[in-house]
Amino acid sequence: MEAALEHQMTPDELALREHVSGAQFQAGVDAGRWRLLSIEWPTATLAISAAPRPTSPEEFYFRFELVDYPSVATACPIDIATRQTLSAEMRPKGEIVGHAFRTDWHEGQALYVPWDRLSIVGHPDWLTKHAGKLWSEEKGIVSYLAPTHELLNSEDYLGV
Repeated sequence: MEAALEHQMTPDELALREHVSGAQFQAGVDAGRWRLLSIEWPTATLAISAAPRPTSPEEFYFRFELVDYPSVATACPIDIATRQTLSAEMRPKGEIVGHAFRTDWHEGQALYVPWDRLSIVGHPDWLTKHAGKLWSEEKGIVSYLAPTHELLNSEDYLGV
Protein backbone atom coordinates (compact mmCIF):
# COMPACT_ATOMS: atom_id res chain seq x y z
CA MET A 1 0.00 0.00 0.00
CA GLU A 2 1.36 3.39 -1.01
CA ALA A 3 1.77 6.04 1.64
CA ALA A 4 -0.50 9.04 1.24
CA LEU A 5 1.26 11.97 -0.34
CA GLU A 6 1.46 15.00 1.88
CA HIS A 7 0.18 18.27 0.49
CA GLN A 8 3.19 20.35 -0.57
CA MET A 9 2.40 24.02 -0.09
CA THR A 10 3.53 26.43 -2.76
CA PRO A 11 5.09 29.79 -1.84
CA ASP A 12 1.85 31.57 -2.75
CA GLU A 13 -0.21 29.31 -0.47
CA LEU A 14 2.29 29.78 2.34
CA ALA A 15 2.01 33.55 1.88
CA LEU A 16 -1.79 33.41 2.13
CA ARG A 17 -1.69 31.26 5.24
CA GLU A 18 0.77 33.70 6.79
CA HIS A 19 -1.51 36.64 5.99
CA VAL A 20 -4.68 35.00 7.37
CA SER A 21 -2.89 34.26 10.63
CA GLY A 22 -1.53 37.82 10.80
CA ALA A 23 -2.71 40.70 12.95
CA GLN A 24 -4.48 42.71 10.20
CA PHE A 25 -6.58 39.77 9.04
CA GLN A 26 -7.33 38.60 12.58
CA ALA A 27 -8.37 42.11 13.62
CA GLY A 28 -11.04 41.99 10.90
CA VAL A 29 -12.16 38.55 12.08
CA ASP A 30 -12.35 39.75 15.69
CA ALA A 31 -14.38 42.80 14.62
CA GLY A 32 -16.82 40.60 12.67
CA ARG A 33 -15.88 42.11 9.31
CA TRP A 34 -14.85 38.89 7.58
CA ARG A 35 -14.02 35.26 8.15
CA LEU A 36 -12.18 32.47 6.40
CA LEU A 37 -14.32 29.46 5.53
CA SER A 38 -11.84 27.26 3.66
CA ILE A 39 -8.64 27.06 1.68
CA GLU A 40 -8.63 24.58 -1.19
CA TRP A 41 -5.56 25.76 -3.01
CA PRO A 42 -5.45 27.74 -5.28
CA THR A 43 -8.81 29.02 -4.04
CA ALA A 44 -10.07 30.22 -0.69
CA THR A 45 -13.64 30.93 0.39
CA LEU A 46 -14.28 33.88 2.66
CA ALA A 47 -17.33 35.68 3.99
CA ILE A 48 -17.57 39.47 4.29
CA SER A 49 -20.22 40.97 6.58
CA ALA A 50 -22.75 43.48 5.30
CA ALA A 51 -24.80 46.17 6.98
CA PRO A 52 -28.25 45.01 8.06
CA ARG A 53 -30.84 45.56 5.36
CA PRO A 54 -34.37 44.11 5.13
CA THR A 55 -34.51 40.67 3.46
CA SER A 56 -30.76 40.73 2.84
CA PRO A 57 -28.00 38.42 4.10
CA GLU A 58 -25.72 39.32 6.99
CA GLU A 59 -22.70 38.41 4.88
CA PHE A 60 -21.66 37.68 1.32
CA TYR A 61 -19.42 34.83 0.23
CA PHE A 62 -16.48 35.05 -2.13
CA ARG A 63 -14.34 32.45 -3.85
CA PHE A 64 -10.87 33.92 -4.21
CA GLU A 65 -8.58 32.78 -7.03
CA LEU A 66 -5.09 33.11 -5.58
CA VAL A 67 -2.54 31.89 -8.12
CA ASP A 68 0.53 34.17 -7.81
CA TYR A 69 -0.54 35.41 -4.38
CA PRO A 70 0.40 37.82 -2.86
CA SER A 71 1.06 39.66 -6.12
CA VAL A 72 -2.59 39.62 -7.18
CA ALA A 73 -6.02 38.17 -6.42
CA THR A 74 -9.53 38.11 -7.81
CA ALA A 75 -12.77 37.14 -6.14
CA CYS A 76 -16.13 35.92 -7.37
CA PRO A 77 -19.25 36.44 -5.27
CA ILE A 78 -20.87 33.03 -4.78
CA ASP A 79 -23.98 31.36 -3.47
CA ILE A 80 -22.52 29.41 -0.57
CA ALA A 81 -25.15 26.64 -0.82
CA THR A 82 -24.49 25.85 -4.49
CA ARG A 83 -20.89 27.15 -4.74
CA GLN A 84 -21.97 28.82 -8.01
CA THR A 85 -21.57 32.45 -9.07
CA LEU A 86 -24.04 34.65 -7.21
CA SER A 87 -27.08 35.46 -9.37
CA ALA A 88 -27.87 39.04 -10.35
CA GLU A 89 -30.97 39.17 -8.14
CA MET A 90 -28.97 38.12 -5.05
CA ARG A 91 -26.14 40.61 -5.56
CA PRO A 92 -25.76 43.73 -3.45
CA LYS A 93 -27.57 46.79 -4.80
CA GLY A 94 -26.84 50.51 -4.72
CA GLU A 95 -25.51 53.07 -7.17
CA ILE A 96 -21.84 52.43 -6.38
CA VAL A 97 -22.24 48.99 -4.80
CA GLY A 98 -24.38 47.70 -7.66
CA HIS A 99 -21.78 48.87 -10.17
CA ALA A 100 -19.03 47.04 -8.27
CA PHE A 101 -21.10 43.83 -8.16
CA ARG A 102 -22.29 43.99 -11.78
CA THR A 103 -22.80 40.75 -13.70
CA ASP A 104 -21.85 42.08 -17.13
CA TRP A 105 -18.18 42.39 -16.14
CA HIS A 106 -16.16 39.20 -16.68
CA GLU A 107 -19.48 37.34 -16.63
CA GLY A 108 -19.89 38.22 -12.95
CA GLN A 109 -16.70 36.35 -12.03
CA ALA A 110 -14.98 39.43 -10.58
CA LEU A 111 -15.93 42.65 -8.87
CA TYR A 112 -15.58 45.83 -10.92
CA VAL A 113 -13.21 47.46 -8.43
CA PRO A 114 -9.61 48.71 -8.54
CA TRP A 115 -8.38 46.12 -6.02
CA ASP A 116 -9.34 43.15 -8.24
CA ARG A 117 -6.64 41.83 -10.60
CA LEU A 118 -9.07 41.30 -13.48
CA SER A 119 -10.62 44.73 -13.19
CA ILE A 120 -7.47 46.81 -12.88
CA VAL A 121 -6.39 45.62 -16.34
CA GLY A 122 -7.44 48.18 -18.92
CA HIS A 123 -8.01 50.92 -16.35
CA PRO A 124 -4.64 52.74 -16.10
CA ASP A 125 -6.39 55.83 -14.69
CA TRP A 126 -7.40 53.80 -11.62
CA LEU A 127 -3.74 53.62 -10.60
CA THR A 128 -3.85 57.28 -9.64
CA LYS A 129 -7.60 57.83 -9.20
CA HIS A 130 -7.91 54.98 -6.66
CA ALA A 131 -4.32 54.75 -5.41
CA GLY A 132 -5.41 54.16 -1.81
CA LYS A 133 -7.65 51.23 -2.76
CA LEU A 134 -5.29 49.21 -4.96
CA TRP A 135 -4.16 45.68 -4.17
CA SER A 136 -1.16 45.65 -1.84
CA GLU A 137 1.22 42.70 -1.62
CA GLU A 138 2.09 43.75 1.91
CA LYS A 139 -1.53 43.74 3.12
CA GLY A 140 -2.44 40.80 0.88
CA ILE A 141 -6.00 39.52 1.20
CA VAL A 142 -6.88 42.33 3.61
CA SER A 143 -6.38 44.82 0.77
CA TYR A 144 -9.37 43.11 -0.92
CA LEU A 145 -11.47 42.42 2.14
CA ALA A 146 -11.29 45.88 3.74
CA PRO A 147 -12.58 47.98 0.80
CA THR A 148 -15.19 45.35 -0.09
CA HIS A 149 -16.40 45.38 3.52
CA GLU A 150 -16.49 49.18 3.32
CA LEU A 151 -18.76 48.97 0.24
CA LEU A 152 -21.09 46.47 1.90
CA ASN A 153 -21.38 48.70 4.96
CA SER A 154 -21.76 52.03 3.20
CA GLU A 155 -24.93 54.12 3.04
CA ASP A 156 -25.00 53.30 -0.69
CA TYR A 157 -25.55 49.59 0.03
CA LEU A 158 -29.30 48.97 -0.30
CA GLY A 159 -29.38 45.24 0.30
CA VAL A 160 -30.30 42.71 -2.39
